[in-house]
Amino acid sequence: MTEKKRLNIAIICDPIGDYKAGVLVSALRFGKLLSTRGHKVIYIGSKSPEHPDSGPYQGMMAYRFRSLPLPKSGGWRLALPTINEIKEVLRKERIDVVHIFLPMSGALVAVKAARSLKVKIVAHSHSQPENLFTDAPKFAQPLLANLWNRYLAWIYGKAEIVIYPSELARELLHHLCRKDKPSVVISNGIDTEEYGPQPVGDFLERFKLSKGSVKLLFVGRLYPEKSVGTLIEAVPYIIKEHSDVQVLIIGGGHQRPKLENLADNLKLGDKVRFLGMVSDEDKIAAYNACDIFVLPSLAELEGMVVLEAMACAKPVLISDARMSASRFFVDGNGFLFVTGDPQDLARQALKLISNESLRRDMGERSLVMSQDYDIQESANKMEQAYYSALGL
Repeated sequence: MTEKKRLNIAIICDPIGDYKAGVLVSALRFGKLLSTRGHKVIYIGSKSPEHPDSGPYQGMMAYRFRSLPLPKSGGWRLALPTINEIKEVLRKERIDVVHIFLPMSGALVAVKAARSLKVKIVAHSHSQPENLFTDAPKFAQPLLANLWNRYLAWIYGKAEIVIYPSELARELLHHLCRKDKPSVVISNGIDTEEYGPQPVGDFLERFKLSKGSVKLLFVGRLYPEKSVGTLIEAVPYIIKEHSDVQVLIIGGGHQRPKLENLADNLKLGDKVRFLGMVSDEDKIAAYNACDIFVLPSLAELEGMVVLEAMACAKPVLISDARMSASRFFVDGNGFLFVTGDPQDLARQALKLISNESLRRDMGERSLVMSQDYDIQESANKMEQAYYSALGL
């Protein structure tokens, strides 16, 4: 069989390198993988105080353009290139495929530039209105969601193929594509060479965490749709039955002061610890140091953090939210709880907290299940999507 050609790929994803949202982590992971397979990958995104200029980033070229900070985003910046600037990059790098990872301002311009140069476009579905407008006034949310979905339909309509991270994402958003528009489900995947059961080193000592307590862990942005308050509100119900428990919260976002006040008002003291943004090494150590991973989110198109916890052999507690694909990760490796219900979260958590052997068995089940989401297989499917878009 003739070997397929190596491609020149432009990944469009606004704040490359400054922000830890799952979609941006996914963009970097896939970029690195595709690069190791012989493809040339460039990033197109936003300038920031940390990265004010274009230049090499993690082994690949990052083109950065003027930007504006997005309010209440914790550092997210919207790239504001011109069409001519993007066209110049696409010509210079001889780009075969423009891959839209997130349909923000930079993507809008990149689509127009690519279309004018007849460069093929792949659009990735990493956005739903619930991720963007939960903070907006209730009366305005339906209008904003409608406008956003109309924009998504436009950008998907310009692509040769649309990628969804889960079947639920395709189910929720397929109506935004024409019926004849090809689509494929590709998990964000998990790199089992990086994530897996491993020693935690001095993680507990450095963060001054209790060694003997049962630890519940949340990892993610501190935004309304993550519903972290539900986890904090569950703690009084948990410690009433089992006092030696600690909740660890990793991540940043504009809701942190509100959540810290909630923990203070509930007089939880050291039972809830906000660890903030941590390095990738410390995040992996946290997964391994915890006993139970909890995701109370109202909306997830997949849930990379769940895969990461599963790969580290942890049982999971997941909100049974209709708009969350993460609930489908629960299959003998944990429990679902009623969305937004702290008492039910506590009830399900106590089943695991009080039974070490159940935690161990469910964690082993998580580890086995995670092997079905090997990121190498996701990269295979990504390559095939590119070749399909190019008619190869």
